[in-house]
Amino acid sequence: MNPKTLLAISGLWTMSVPTALSQPPRVENPNLNVPSAPPALDLQVVTAFTGVSSPVAMTSPPGDTRRLFICDRGGLVRLIPEVASSTLTTSTFIDLPALLKTRNETLSTSSEQGLLGIAFHPNYKTNRYFYLFYSVKIGSTVYERVSRFTTLTKNPALADSGSELVLLQQADEADNHNGGDLHFGPDGYLYISFGDEGWQNDHYNNSQNITKDFFSGIARIDVDKKTGSLVPNPHAAIPLDDGVARFSIPADNPFVGATSFNGISIDPTKVRTEFWAVGLRNPWRFSFDSQTNELWVGDVGSNTYEEVDIITKGGNYGWAFREGNHDGPKAKDAPADFDVLYHQKPLYEYTHSGGDSNFIGKSISGGLVYRGSRIPNLTGAYIFSDFVSGHIWSLVRNGSQPPTVTRIGGEVGIAALGTDPSNGDLLMADFDGNRILRLTTDTATNSFPATLSATGLFTDITKLSPAPGLVPYTINLPSWNDHAITRNWFIIPNASDKMTPAGDGSWKFPAGQIWVQHFDMETERGKPATRKRLETRLLVKNSTGVYGVSYRWNDAGTDATLVPDSGADMDLKLTVDAAPITQRWHVPSRSECMACHSPQAGYALSFDTRQLNRNFKFNGFSGNQLTFLKNVNYISQPPPSPSQLPRYFALDDNKAPLEARVRSYLAVNCAYCHKAGGMVPYAVMDGRPELTLEQTGLINGKAINNGGNPLNKLIVPGDPVHSIIHNRIATTNGFTRMPPFGSIEIDQKAVVLLKEWIQQTPSRDP
Repeated sequence: MNPKTLLAISGLWTMSVPTALSQPPRVENPNLNVPSAPPALDLQVVTAFTGVSSPVAMTSPPGDTRRLFICDRGGLVRLIPEVASSTLTTSTFIDLPALLKTRNETLSTSSEQGLLGIAFHPNYKTNRYFYLFYSVKIGSTVYERVSRFTTLTKNPALADSGSELVLLQQADEADNHNGGDLHFGPDGYLYISFGDEGWQNDHYNNSQNITKDFFSGIARIDVDKKTGSLVPNPHAAIPLDDGVARFSIPADNPFVGATSFNGISIDPTKVRTEFWAVGLRNPWRFSFDSQTNELWVGDVGSNTYEEVDIITKGGNYGWAFREGNHDGPKAKDAPADFDVLYHQKPLYEYTHSGGDSNFIGKSISGGLVYRGSRIPNLTGAYIFSDFVSGHIWSLVRNGSQPPTVTRIGGEVGIAALGTDPSNGDLLMADFDGNRILRLTTDTATNSFPATLSATGLFTDITKLSPAPGLVPYTINLPSWNDHAITRNWFIIPNASDKMTPAGDGSWKFPAGQIWVQHFDMETERGKPATRKRLETRLLVKNSTGVYGVSYRWNDAGTDATLVPDSGADMDLKLTVDAAPITQRWHVPSRSECMACHSPQAGYALSFDTRQLNRNFKFNGFSGNQLTFLKNVNYISQPPPSPSQLPRYFALDDNKAPLEARVRSYLAVNCAYCHKAGGMVPYAVMDGRPELTLEQTGLINGKAINNGGNPLNKLIVPGDPVHSIIHNRIATTNGFTRMPPFGSIEIDQKAVVLLKEWIQQTPSRDP
């Protein structure tokens, strides 16, 4: 790489910095009508408990109405001893990493691994047994382990770290699709969920195989070895004590003595008789209805569909012959009449894209049937969520008819649902927010401004004339917005509040700061005079984080009305190259806003040094935008000279090297999630611009989803066809769209530029 390219990628690219001509004073504006909290809803998701980190599961011992135990994926089980107390405290019940270290083992937290599940024995009150599902690395091999532990006799707030009894320890060649949930059923047996081992498209051929390993299904085992239970068939994953396994097989398990599966003869001595149901891709979270005893599963889909299943004894849920009700990646291998003879169809499925945006998502988290009393209209409904889209739904069955599914809220990053043992409230594990949330009703009067004009942000709404203190700003590289043209403003109403800048990384912002982003679309592409107003978004910083809302403009362009929590879609009639087209425009839901404007991303996207380090004119000032912010006292410390600070480069900035422009694009459009500590816990690329290309993991990087072809890598030098990043942005070669929401149209200029860069990138050893 030549010095010029290195200089550009670091952002220290020569630019002219005009001298300031004049400096308008900073203006205070205490008269805005923008509340510090988002609009109230009939159902609200509010913080219930903190003091956890990346929570993935929660439960209470049978009959215990006071205590809640929460699994942190990083290996701690946290205990809330009094969930109804006005002063909440948490303590560590067990520290797995510390325990494993004493045995020269480590907890593997790669991708979707870690501490994943917890269950308490039905007789926990007397035997003190509880069970964990976690990923452990021994030497160079990772295992998925199910173990029994015992609570200390004299201290119910601490586990006996020396009491572990390993029941299952299965080698795992991939680090995703682990399942990992544990629950005792109403029959007293322990049920365990297992994914298909990982990668994509049933890479290891586990999904329709019951004579191999413990993958791609729900297991049911007898941890008490009751009279009449059977000895499990031998397997390397089953530890033995003097030749005897540490659990038994319930005699009525469906595959006991099986001599055929899917119409093919099998050896009954090799059958994994632990299976209760099979054909699941990644049954991440499951639950039993406390009244009907039905077992509900959210099975994470592949490229197109997510599904809700009610698990029946011996059910085959189709993967990888089917994905939901549709052909899966191995449909051609399915036996004749598979759908008629073997396939247990999902109760409900939803898609990754298209149709009503209120009913799409990328990764179902599962849920539970609500049996609380404080939200009567939800009693008996299955409440479930999607980790990526953030939609939270209720599902009510209608006999033989399709169920009724209703969106009831939104919050991205929900990894699991649980119950408050003190009152039956529905709780949610906010993986990214490091907290437990509560679903509750809100009877507060909704006084949030219903129109953009009512916010007071603009003195003349028809002209978008900014109110005093609302300052326009420009950025070096706007994110891709489906051909829309954007304008941006910010305001800090209190003149004594300041921002804290950073050379690279996220700035810090005071509570009360507001960002405004306005979207126009040229109805005849390429002709600015045909611009039509679409929406104006607000991002508001408060004491707990940020919230976002959007206002949709009327056809006359005279005002904009508040968009519902669920977002909205509208079809735009446009002319492109003299031909009429219809383009779908998606106004994001408030949960989708938070998926991008997360704490990990620094809340305000594109308001950082690399974006703001550029020339700018405002009210007689002409100079560098960072200099303006310093001179008007918006930032808490003076930055270095702008010429010594990094910046982004536009796609068409031909003065900058090609790699610098591509890296800028990936940083702006991808890195808010795809970075160390970002919203994607299993991210294998780190798009931050300050890293070297090698540090990003892009070149020959392995992806979680390689499309079923091992030749596909994140970026394959000289080979756009097998470069996944190119395929995801271009939506080619069977890959789905990135980013997952916020954009529908393909950015053709970025596709061309990325392809050119890949073709010019020298080969490296994979």
